[in-house]
Formats: sequence, C-alpha cells, structure tokens
Amino acid sequence: MATVKKVFLIAGASSKNGTSVAKLLLAEAGNKYIVRVGARDPTKLSGLVALGAEAVVLDTSLESAFAAFKGVDGVFIVVPFLAGGAEDILIENYLKAAKESGTKHIVYLSAIDADENPSHSHKKHEHLVSESGIPFTILRPSSFHENAVTYKAETVKSQGVFWSSAGDGVYASVAIDDIAAVAVAALTEPEKHVGQTYVLTGESVTEKQVAETISKIIGKPVTHVNLSQEEYEALLTQVTGSKEYAASVGVLETERREGRFAKVDPTLEQIIGRKPISLEEVVTKNASAFKA
Repeated sequence: MATVKKVFLIAGASSKNGTSVAKLLLAEAGNKYIVRVGARDPTKLSGLVALGAEAVVLDTSLESAFAAFKGVDGVFIVVPFLAGGAEDILIENYLKAAKESGTKHIVYLSAIDADENPSHSHKKHEHLVSESGIPFTILRPSSFHENAVTYKAETVKSQGVFWSSAGDGVYASVAIDDIAAVAVAALTEPEKHVGQTYVLTGESVTEKQVAETISKIIGKPVTHVNLSQEEYEALLTQVTGSKEYAASVGVLETERREGRFAKVDPTLEQIIGRKPISLEEVVTKNASAFKA
C-alpha cells in the first residue's frame, strides 16, 4: 500500500526565507513530501518547480488562499511587507483557509523584536495564529546574515563603503538557511515543536565587524559610515521611495544601536544539532556580489 505523502505549503515562497525552506523540504531523502509553493507571481518560482515543487497563485484574495491550502498538512508562513493593512488581510485569509482545509500545523515567521516594534504587525499576527485553534510554532529570528549582501553589497562593490545608523551597537544575526532548518524540523516533526516560540540567533556582531568580515573575504578595504537616524531614513526614502519602509528600518537601527537584541540564544543550535552558519560563511558564499 502506497504511503500518503504529507503536503507542505510555503506561503511567501518567493522570499529568501520561503525559498530556503522549500529547498530543504525538497532535498529530503526519498522525495518524502509534496511541497507546494505559493506567491503572488508563480512565475518567480520556476527554480523551485524545477526541483519538484508545485507552484500556485497565493495573493491577498481569499479565493487563492482556499485553493492553495487545499489538502495541506503543514504551512510555513512568510508575510511580506505590504502597505495599507494588506498584511493583516493576508494572514486572516491564510488562517481562514487553514481552518477550512484542516491544516494541522502552522509555522509562522515572526521577528525577534515582535514584542517591542510597532512598525510591523508580527505581534498581532502571532496572536491571530495562536488563537486560531490550529497547532502552531512561532519563529523569532534576529537580523539576517544575508542582509550584508542584500543591503550592503552594491555600495561596497562600487565605493567600498556602506551606511547605517546602528553606530557601535551590538546585535544578533543569523543565517536564513539556519532559520529554514528550524522551520523544516518544526514542519516535519510537529509533535516536538507545537506551542513553542523560538528565538533564533547565530552570533553577535557590530557594523564595524561586518565591514571587517567583508573586507577580509574580498581583499579590499570596506568602511562602515555611521549616519544620524534622520540622515539614514532620508537616504532610505530617497533610494526606496517609501517613507514607511524607511521608518520601519529606522526602528531596527535604533534597536541595533542600543544593543537591545545582542544576546546569542542557544535554541537554534539545540534544535539543528550543529553550530550555526557564520556571517563569514555567508559572505564567502556570496563574495562575487561585493566585487566589481
């Protein structure tokens, strides 16, 4: 008698976190699971489809949520940055669809500062998930190692410099692939993780140490220039065109500057059973992004 494969949905699969979770599930020995990946534009998921995933439309409509969640055993939810209350609509639709489909477990990607940061909706979403009646696991990662690539590589490549307003503040950082390893553990062995909220960190760094790490790997000087909060938010607004986004990043910069989330928590290592991936390893893997 054929074994019925569990179906896992990655909601927000085009994000770096969603992609990493999908790849880990798809790499599980023996093609053990059906991995369904959802995004507003499924054409962006062609790489995951090539690895064996099935792609579906998953936008802010309730109809797309009902279709995507059909037959799903467990879901990993990444809520993107959306304006005008769309984030709340998204999570509410996901939960309605999860209940309707009989989804057995939700793994929600939150943030380490969920209790303190009013610029995002993670605390509200955590509450909605926990009150949904569906077994859940909450992941609260710190800043990502990959942010060094995403937000610093372009100006390091062109000018040998990057800017922030974090000053000399110490902050915890973690690799996206390590977050994904915890998410996959929670999805595939829910009995071990249901009802838990995990703070996920890898190491503590400063912006100066980030600059030194990049410099070491690419073999050229890299400088961190500290700006005032106002200057940095103005720069971000100019680059992104969004004051709302700039303000949200400004809150994160204040947290870093003040060292509010500097502590390395042992939870990640305890769950994945190995040392966390280091910032240096992530920069090394992406070294070409920093080189002209």
